[in-house]
Amino acid sequence: MAAASSCREEAERDPARRDLWLQEASKWTALAHERAGHAVITCEQAAVAGHDARR
Repeated sequence: MAAASSCREEAERDPARRDLWLQEASKWTALAHERAGHAVITCEQAAVAGHDARR
């Protein structure tokens, strides 16, 4: 979960690569939950919202 948190922080500091950092955070979150034996459903809502805001 620490890696996911770091990626989310990078997303805030690096708006040009925000979508990439949020995607990485999602991967790390899923991996952490998978290792703990939890089922995880992730969505790309933040990336979609960012795209809509740029229109």
